[in-house]
Amino acid sequence: MALAAGAVIPMTITRLEATAEASTAIALTVQDLVDRADAVVVAIPKSRFSRWESGKIITYTTVAIDTNVAGAGKAGETFVVRTLGGVVDGIGQQVAGEATLPTDAPLLLFLRPLPAGTTVAAGTRTVVGMSQGAFRVVIGKDKVARVEAHLDGLALVARAGVMAPPAHVALDGRALADATSALRAAWAKRAAK
Repeated sequence: MALAAGAVIPMTITRLEATAEASTAIALTVQDLVDRADAVVVAIPKSRFSRWESGKIITYTTVAIDTNVAGAGKAGETFVVRTLGGVVDGIGQQVAGEATLPTDAPLLLFLRPLPAGTTVAAGTRTVVGMSQGAFRVVIGKDKVARVEAHLDGLALVARAGVMAPPAHVALDGRALADATSALRAAWAKRAAK
């Protein structure tokens, strides 16, 4: 079939767009998380507020400690945890891979203190390793509290020479009681260094 000069050929052009957002970090083992934390706790986020700081939205979440696994903090105390991203006056910023702390949902958190400064109050903490240090605590089908990893857009790169599995692999799906025992053992190992 020959086309006449100037003939119009109907075409459909489809433009496919996909957004892929991720942050990349070195995969941390359970011992890495414990070694970098000053507090390992099961806590429940109770309230939050976000504000602009140096052109970025920062969220401060008050978490109530349910169980102290190791380190600082006692049951009933609260910590303020600083994370990147949030919403201020209808404007939102999201940081791929940052820990998310949903209100009234129990979490296993690995926390470290931030140095006090012009925008950070003394005693404010952050999650170790972004989302690597925040695990949801969920009740499984077997009615057992279990730890659940959510990397929230964090792509992990293995560290050369590390034989231990990354924390998100080692802890995901474990019974909370079992995970707590393992974390206390890791804390004891840290103290012995």
